[in-house]
Amino acid sequence: MHSSTPKSPVLLRVSDRPRLFVTQGFLDADACARLALLVTDVERLEAATGALRHDVTGTSTEVPLTYAPEFAELAARIEALLGLTNHVGGTLRLRIYEAGDGHPPHVDTYQIAGRHLVATAIVCIHGPERGGETVFLDADGSPIQVQAVTGQLVAWHNVDGAGTDDRASSHYGAKVLAGRKIILSAFIYASPSDLAGAAAGVRASPAVRAAVRTAPPERLQGSLRGFGRTFTIIDDGVPFETVQFLKTAAWQRGLRVLHINPNHFDFSPERRLRDGDLLFRPAISTHATRVEHHLWHSGVATFYRDPDGPFFANINANLTFARASLPIPRTFWLQSGDRTLLRRMVDSLGGLPVVVKALGHSRGVGVIRADSLASLFSIVDFALAEGNKPLLTSYVEDAVHWRFVVVGDKDVASYRNVTDADDFRTSGSSDKNDYLATPPVGGAELAVASCHVLRHDHGGVDILEHPSGRLYLLESNFPCYYAQAQTEAGVDVAGAMVDHLLSRAEAIGPPSEDPVPTLID
Repeated sequence: MHSSTPKSPVLLRVSDRPRLFVTQGFLDADACARLALLVTDVERLEAATGALRHDVTGTSTEVPLTYAPEFAELAARIEALLGLTNHVGGTLRLRIYEAGDGHPPHVDTYQIAGRHLVATAIVCIHGPERGGETVFLDADGSPIQVQAVTGQLVAWHNVDGAGTDDRASSHYGAKVLAGRKIILSAFIYASPSDLAGAAAGVRASPAVRAAVRTAPPERLQGSLRGFGRTFTIIDDGVPFETVQFLKTAAWQRGLRVLHINPNHFDFSPERRLRDGDLLFRPAISTHATRVEHHLWHSGVATFYRDPDGPFFANINANLTFARASLPIPRTFWLQSGDRTLLRRMVDSLGGLPVVVKALGHSRGVGVIRADSLASLFSIVDFALAEGNKPLLTSYVEDAVHWRFVVVGDKDVASYRNVTDADDFRTSGSSDKNDYLATPPVGGAELAVASCHVLRHDHGGVDILEHPSGRLYLLESNFPCYYAQAQTEAGVDVAGAMVDHLLSRAEAIGPPSEDPVPTLID
């Protein structure tokens, strides 16, 4: 009796952009076991490849196809299935992920001797217990995740027929949460025109296509926690690191980022975020705020505590703080340069020097110390003539300036700002000791309270510590420049921010199954 001939593996096309294929059972269990045994023979592997590379993306090396007959056979099978000939072959890339290892987002683009890296194929020879998915956040329609299953092949095209990079093929390896993931990757170099004759595969059924675009609740954790949700960032020119840190924190949690410039927004009614999506506006312009108003609705997760979200705007934070019994330097609003009135205010503030603060600026710009009535009168006259309505506050002598960054119900970072040379104002320090310093007792609680009374769950809070220990709340800024502690001290403020927004999104409901919205054409 003759044994039955095994069925040829089926190349399923699960997405058109990226052009993505999956073949289940490409290798049987015995073949995977043999390959896994070969690639975990460290002495033999190092002798054939040299030193192995170890980093956060796992253990990796280039394994020659001559290492064992199975490797040349595997490479040939991959090329035959994809209908592509690799003109720059000779190796397969081995990567072993242990628990905690993953790979950041990237597009496989490269050229060697005039040949493009047109396709990538990954064969999983040992699947992890949990995690380790290959994730395409920028796929058309909605993100895609493919589980790492022993014996499965996942392949995609990196360019189109003209050789243009397909940005939808950007992908990352989700962190392995339990167990070990071992893959062998073939990078296929050819002419982009060769893709016209490549295998088209069999279009996957709607059920299979839907399965890779969703993830069951038990897998919505770690690098897939935010999978299926979008995080919209409204940016009209904020510092680069402000957005970059947020983007990194987002992909580390499986969130697709929609990074929009409000100046290109057309306010069409269909520009709408889905229930359970996330929204943050680091931009401070009036127009950016109007775009935020358009996109916001009660089903979107934001840092706003008020039911009206961004439509609630406090125009007198100082009086709000005072009525909430939060300690602030005594403050007056200035509308007039009347000398008698100004003298009376100075007396109420305890005498000179006093501080004039012109609104609408940052990093100390517009904060002016007046050491005499003559300088005060001239400063106020100029500010009023320029259309500014400044504040007049008492000057707190010999105070230490602290910045607290609040997320939710706690401060996630605090540090001292230092006095600039020949100045009374302060700025962010580059001395690590200022970020390791113990903040004053009560400072964190005051910072959190200041954000909450303004109905925000996030803010950059400035507090003065008098030599007596008394604290004075200066400002609670939202949005704020949060990145100082991250760039200087390595505190993952952006991660805490995204985690908080995700918690709010999860409280709203599961990820929407609607297509990712188009916000800007």
